[in-house]
Amino acid sequence: MDKGHILIVDDEESILASLEGILEDEGYNITKANNGEHALDLVRSESPDVVLVDVWMPGIDGIKTLQAVKETNPETEVVVMSGHGSIDTAVAATKLGAFDFIEKPLSMEAVLRIVRSAVQKHRAKVPGPPKTETFFLDGNDKSIVDLRGQLREAAGDLRPIVIFGERGTGKRHAARHVHRCGITSEGPFTPIHCRSFPADGNGRRLKDILGRLRSEVSGGTIYLDGVNGLSEKDRAAVLDALMEDGKMRDRIIVAIDEPGRDMGGASGLSADVARHLQGREVHISPLRDRRGDIILLAGRFLGDAAKKEGREKEFEDEALAAMFQYDWPGNTAELKSAVTRAAYSTSGRGIRMEDLPAKIWGGDTQTLDPDAPTDFKIARQDWERKFLSFHLIRNNWDINSTAKAVSIPLPTFQRKLRTYRLTPPDTTRQNSFGFNQRTIGQSVVLYGRGLHSGLKTGLILEPLPPGSGIRFGSLTVHDTLAAKVDFVESTNHATNLRDGAVVARTIEHLMSAVHAYGISNLLVKLSEEVPAMDGSAAEFCRLIEDAGLEDQVEDLTPIVVDKVYEFGEEGSSEGYIRIEPAEGFSVFYHLDLPAPVGQQSFTYEHTGVESFREQIAPARTFGFIWELEALEEMGLGEGGRWGNFILIDNERVVNTELRFADEFVRHKILDIMGDLYLLGRPLQGKVIAKRSGHRHNVALVRLLTEALL
Repeated sequence: MDKGHILIVDDEESILASLEGILEDEGYNITKANNGEHALDLVRSESPDVVLVDVWMPGIDGIKTLQAVKETNPETEVVVMSGHGSIDTAVAATKLGAFDFIEKPLSMEAVLRIVRSAVQKHRAKVPGPPKTETFFLDGNDKSIVDLRGQLREAAGDLRPIVIFGERGTGKRHAARHVHRCGITSEGPFTPIHCRSFPADGNGRRLKDILGRLRSEVSGGTIYLDGVNGLSEKDRAAVLDALMEDGKMRDRIIVAIDEPGRDMGGASGLSADVARHLQGREVHISPLRDRRGDIILLAGRFLGDAAKKEGREKEFEDEALAAMFQYDWPGNTAELKSAVTRAAYSTSGRGIRMEDLPAKIWGGDTQTLDPDAPTDFKIARQDWERKFLSFHLIRNNWDINSTAKAVSIPLPTFQRKLRTYRLTPPDTTRQNSFGFNQRTIGQSVVLYGRGLHSGLKTGLILEPLPPGSGIRFGSLTVHDTLAAKVDFVESTNHATNLRDGAVVARTIEHLMSAVHAYGISNLLVKLSEEVPAMDGSAAEFCRLIEDAGLEDQVEDLTPIVVDKVYEFGEEGSSEGYIRIEPAEGFSVFYHLDLPAPVGQQSFTYEHTGVESFREQIAPARTFGFIWELEALEEMGLGEGGRWGNFILIDNERVVNTELRFADEFVRHKILDIMGDLYLLGRPLQGKVIAKRSGHRHNVALVRLLTEALL
């Protein structure tokens, strides 16, 4: 018995494997994807009944995947999973059409119950056609105009219809259009995707499935997709299942993937079945044969996706040219998928050529030597990198002259230089943080728990283009906030930002790592609070290194301190911090706390990522037992766990071994580096601080912002 086709989407292999085993044992047909991009391709090609999707994924996150699935296949039910979400995430998912929201760790009883209900709802409902569904039939080409006329005529009777067309041409949408406009519109539209049925070789299973469906959907339309891929016995079973007293009582629409072939033979049905299904035949032309409709369709897909995203989007000229020239072997469905993915994965207004899949804008590989890579994307990139390098050298690394010589607009040329990390061989670093603007190479995910809220949370780091700055956002709202001092909400025990609905709490440890690695353009998605991890910045360093660094052509000029700036009074018990002119960047901190911490001093000279990673990043946050009790009374400190900070009583550290003898003072320097990066640019100067905290650090940032920026 076929219980349903389930697509599981999660970037954790253990979750994929566990869910696959359990659901397969229950009789479900399972497909898996480890990212949103792959999931959308599978939704387009496989049309699953239900999608189980994790919220926290790199690239297209779970919420955007949900949006895109409901846009691509609105009748597909989506169940959102998260162990690091929030009530806001659950509410947002529900508003976007999620069937349900499941918290991790997963209860398998709950998973089975929810999946069973979702499949039942999917198979029982009569989906209202979304606006974008008719886009597959849009166009001005004569072939598509004729097709619309044929479908209107076919809707007027119950004769079977056979729709020929390549994969992705919109056969299912054409069938639904006939159903919606025809005399069976009051009954259900029941798509049956035969590719999802394991072959049994004798037709009994398919006959049983179709027989049950026929009894349940009387008076409606049955849409059979992929029948031509069945065995001869399974094809013959179609006839017995759909006939009653030698007649068919429902409208039958059959889709044949191979265009231009008749109903018999290897590409169609058995001769007996074909004879009983004689009726109308319609042919949907491949998109490459009506190239004039490509730009029209792309614009409509982009407009609808942009509306869902809540932002205006438009194609740049090079993107339009690339789409027009591409042959679209996946036809309209491939076009829709490419445009939708580009719209959801780009933060700016413009959709660039590079935002589309590489195969769409790939170069001519005929000029490559015989030993070139066989992978198309790698080969194309290898060719283009060599081409650009040759002309850069020929023009003495003059970017303007080279762009003109190769007839590439300067902004596009600069983007290509960033993509391939092409820099003059004599480029030198002006400071230890780096000469150029910088982002990360790819999107990455981290899970944890908020130290102050105690809630399970996570974050996604995503690259941003030059000039974007460090920005914080969430999964549930489109707005982001800049990591600037203007948005500091509070500095009580941590540095917290707020701008309208966007909140980012406890940012200092992450910001210190971003500062040390010289990252100037980055999007951080989170559920309000940055995960505490082990109380240090070590895990954030590992995360950044997993993502990789990508230097960008645009300059990143450091802030050079020209005189002394200070906050507080030196020697005061209230704390003091100042910065003075100096070469490079360094921090001296003097800590004076009750025993067993006592007095500690440390000077940190930032000479690069290695010095930070070894001397500062491992230092953990710390607190006294009586401070933790006070925090709990304030409703904070709920995330304090035995392993994510250093706990001190009157005599000793009670929960861990110190990583450095002076770990406490090193962590204060870590906090300073994080808070100072609210400037958005590296500093050249020497910081001297005593008994200071986040309040002092942020006050110094305000002074520098007013004086130097």
